[in-house]
Amino acid sequence: VIGNGAYEHTVTLPNPPNDAEVIAGKLRALGFDVVAGTDQSYGEMRRSVMEFAKKAYGADIALLFYAGHGMQIGGQNLLIPTDAKIEDETSLDFETISVNFILRQMSKDVKVQMVFLDACRDNPLARTLARRMGPSRSGSVGAGLAEIKVQETGGEGSVIAFATSPGDVALDGDGANSPFTAA
Repeated sequence: VIGNGAYEHTVTLPNPPNDAEVIAGKLRALGFDVVAGTDQSYGEMRRSVMEFAKKAYGADIALLFYAGHGMQIGGQNLLIPTDAKIEDETSLDFETISVNFILRQMSKDVKVQMVFLDACRDNPLARTLARRMGPSRSGSVGAGLAEIKVQETGGEGSVIAFATSPGDVALDGDGANSPFTAA
């Protein structure tokens, strides 16, 4: 469970840390062993994913919940750490965490994989990157997050939920939590 809102190089988001705390609390109450963090840097996110992957190995259920900035490039979904500074295409590999990377980590001998992404907010980092890429390559920067095909995650036993339709932008809401988390 990760909720990033205190971004250093882009617009801050008030809800994601609250969303992560609510979801982590609910999961603990349901008996899950939870790895959780809020406002995580790149290094902190990588360490959380590693701890999660080790605990999830051989589990009946592995569940990923992420709230914060996310973006898609060429159909690949990327989660944005709080210290990410996206200056160009090269930055993507060194400043973001790929959802596919996390999915690979949580698919090792796991019976059911569940993914909840509340990460398709209007991301100014994506707009800035698209401008810097120029017109010929900027078409690979999509709005919102891209669809994740079930067969890419191992298929059977997978549940994937987005805060909005693929390619759309999710609402932050007016309360302490996003509408997705509140629901």
